Amino acid sequence: MIRQQEKRLLPPSPPQTLIIYGGPIHTLASSGRQTVDAVGIAKGRIVAAGSREEVRQAMAAAGHKKPEEMSLEGATLLPGFVDPHMHILPSALFSSWQYVGAFSGQTLKPDYGIAGVEDTVRAALTDPKKQQKAKDGTAWVLGFGLDPSLMRVWTEPDLDWFAQFGDKHPIFLMNASGHIGYANAPALAKAGISPECKGVLVEEQVLQMMPALPSPSPAALLASISQVLHNAAKMGNTTLFDAGLGSGKGVFEVLLLDLVAQTALNPVRIAAALFSNETRQMDEWTRLFRPDLDGMEDKRFSIKALKLVSDGSNQGLTGYQTEAYKCYPQHQVPNVPATGLFNFRPPSAFTPHLRQAVEHGWPAMVHANGDRAIDEVLQAYEHALNHPAAPLRPDCAGMRLRHRIEHASLLTDEHISQMAQLQLSPSFLIGHVGYWGSAFQQTILGEARAKLLDRCLSAKRAGLRISLHSDHFVTPLGGLRMMEQAIFRVMEAAPEQAGGKPALNPAERLDRLSALRAVTLDAAWQCHMDHIVGSLEPGKLADLVVLEQDPLDPAVSNLRDIAVLQTWRSGAPVYLHAKLGCATESAPPA
Repeated sequence: MIRQQEKRLLPPSPPQTLIIYGGPIHTLASSGRQTVDAVGIAKGRIVAAGSREEVRQAMAAAGHKKPEEMSLEGATLLPGFVDPHMHILPSALFSSWQYVGAFSGQTLKPDYGIAGVEDTVRAALTDPKKQQKAKDGTAWVLGFGLDPSLMRVWTEPDLDWFAQFGDKHPIFLMNASGHIGYANAPALAKAGISPECKGVLVEEQVLQMMPALPSPSPAALLASISQVLHNAAKMGNTTLFDAGLGSGKGVFEVLLLDLVAQTALNPVRIAAALFSNETRQMDEWTRLFRPDLDGMEDKRFSIKALKLVSDGSNQGLTGYQTEAYKCYPQHQVPNVPATGLFNFRPPSAFTPHLRQAVEHGWPAMVHANGDRAIDEVLQAYEHALNHPAAPLRPDCAGMRLRHRIEHASLLTDEHISQMAQLQLSPSFLIGHVGYWGSAFQQTILGEARAKLLDRCLSAKRAGLRISLHSDHFVTPLGGLRMMEQAIFRVMEAAPEQAGGKPALNPAERLDRLSALRAVTLDAAWQCHMDHIVGSLEPGKLADLVVLEQDPLDPAVSNLRDIAVLQTWRSGAPVYLHAKLGCATESAPPA
């Protein structure tokens, strides 16, 4: 029997010597048996996987004579989830802001609209506890998550909209994508931004606004970071990949996250890509660091790649497209063309920048949402990989780098073929389908282009290893939710039809095992971590998650509602929702 406990996170504890049995155990092994009866762990690693007796014998042979045994009591054991693209520090920063977004937990608010945003802003204007003080004493109202594309009636805040709140307090609201911000006149003045933007900030203007905002105290920031990491553990995540570390405070962010990762504030494993849109940034990173691509150590923090951002957000109308957005000019962003923006001007400037990353021997992960952005990125990869201007560094020669395209939202058949030829892999923000699918189909792109969204199955059939990611803070954390959206592709904001809500291009649905691999082993592979995490194979780190139900069971449809009972990192529990029986049963002598 599973004994329900108060949900709690556990203080650091030493790795356990343990045999786990008594429920479905899916190893996700790259070869051999993928479903076993038992797994043995010791010294933070997987010792054996097989029948209960085989595991007992293997544990004894490894010197673990009397391990405890823990029955799952019908629960399911999996490798811990790997989120291969999210943002820890921005998520921590925004957690102290007023939430003006469309999500309630892992689902969409059915009544999300501008009226609720206005109510939240007004409440903050009258409550000092909901305001944040800058160094000069100015009280700001800060909000995050605003998303016109998910509102019942699309409403884009601008200076005219902000006028209803007066000008006593600076107000800044971050779009859910992170690529757009909305500011009133006092906030623009504080940041030195011209009102010609009409209060709608895009890309570089958002970065220009950030230094003017109030900063949390060191203690508050650490608490917020820890909360983000613990929330991830509660969702069954054991590895988080921060896809853009250093975008704000440079090397300070790297040192901060490395420090936090080594403490009791952190229950997960953290890896990172370093934000490198400017040459000076890339020069600094490649001078200070080398990517850790094949280390076997049980590290809490490691640096893996360089991150480049080529365009904006499709739902924010800043992704770089071949054709104008369907909703233009009814819905548009001031000073942004009908086809969105490319962040490198001219676009040809992107090729030497990407080539620099590749020739330094770093894996590159390139954000590309719009179809034209993907055109430009693939052209740059082709030049960088097939026509290098200089040989790889000697210490990197022969190393197989796993270059990625992040989001890869609108993939044509030609794109997929080119990616296969160049051995690139896509990581899909699958929430684009589940949460924004209806908006893309009906308003933003139209039905034909929306069918190109997150073509998971076509990519797999072309031989690409794919992953699913949250891009948190953009969408909620949750490997099970991401699996569900990839398996069913239901447009959650669409009106109900006979038989339920419609799916977006159901031909691109993943089978359950492929979806699970995309949040475990294949996600780890993209992060150069599959040799230590992502599957339950002997020698790998014992990063585990215990679930109340089996997500591979065809009878289970609401995967996001499956309870996470336990999360383990390096053979020790870090999150406990339910205590499982027989935890002190000793194995018989071998």
